[in-house]
Amino acid sequence: MGVDPGLKIGEKVNLQKIREIFQCGSMGGMLPVNRTNVMVIIADHTLDFYHDKWKDGILYYTGTGKIGDQQLDGNPGYKNGKLYHSKTNGMQLHLFEILKKREYIYRGIVVLANQPYQEEQLDENGVKRKVWIFPLKLVEEELKLDLLDDQTIMTSLASVQDKDLPFHFSYDGKPKDKGKPVVIDKIEIYKRDRKISLNALAYARFECEIDRTHESFIRKNSNTNYTEPHHLVPMAFQNNFSVSLDVEENIVSLCSNCHNLLHYGRDYLFLLKRLYESRKNLLKKVGIDITFERLIQMYQ
Repeated sequence: MGVDPGLKIGEKVNLQKIREIFQCGSMGGMLPVNRTNVMVIIADHTLDFYHDKWKDGILYYTGTGKIGDQQLDGNPGYKNGKLYHSKTNGMQLHLFEILKKREYIYRGIVVLANQPYQEEQLDENGVKRKVWIFPLKLVEEELKLDLLDDQTIMTSLASVQDKDLPFHFSYDGKPKDKGKPVVIDKIEIYKRDRKISLNALAYARFECEIDRTHESFIRKNSNTNYTEPHHLVPMAFQNNFSVSLDVEENIVSLCSNCHNLLHYGRDYLFLLKRLYESRKNLLKKVGIDITFERLIQMYQ
């Protein structure tokens, strides 16, 4: 489900405001709300006990539990468990930081950057114990880079010539390895393959898959209609999947208006639902198993 808090990145609020927005509790640094499948995460840098720290764009956030080894179940360990499994349970994570007492700075939505791990720290009584460390990264920064890479592919396809077009292409329905990411501005992203996007456009006969009668224009260097490739499950969430999202089954052909509506429009849900229903079975075949509710979260 998720929540749109209506907050700007960097906006400062108090705890009461957070409780009003998310309908969450007020005790601790992890505040899950089962009804909306949301967790508020608070990194309080004014405390000496927990040692949350940023490094290369990743926040290494310490789990909850002050005495003894931290757990992934029980009370309060179940909160650690929810965060540990957030890639699969679809929980939306909203990060706030405290640099000054009672002042909560909204950082935005975060996701697990890497697999959580354990390390030794001292508990509240000064006894060595194992804690869980959760590497978290901001979704907004990754989405910016994802859109830039999206634009690079579209620019590349704008100059496509007839000799570059695939004459025969069909889905093979097999999951593909996602390969290794590249690091740009200290953020890992998975690059798109121009050929795969071109295959997807050709398969759709260079028509808009929302409505094949939508008007476009002929490309400058070929006799094909101009449409744009759009990854239905955004590439920014590649880390949430064990298989590649850059596959033809996950790429739809759209006119410029529909493509921009999905990225920036208010009334995008109708288009998203239509595309999801037409692709959900194909997505499952290539290992991309996702509910419509989870897909909506990725577009919020």
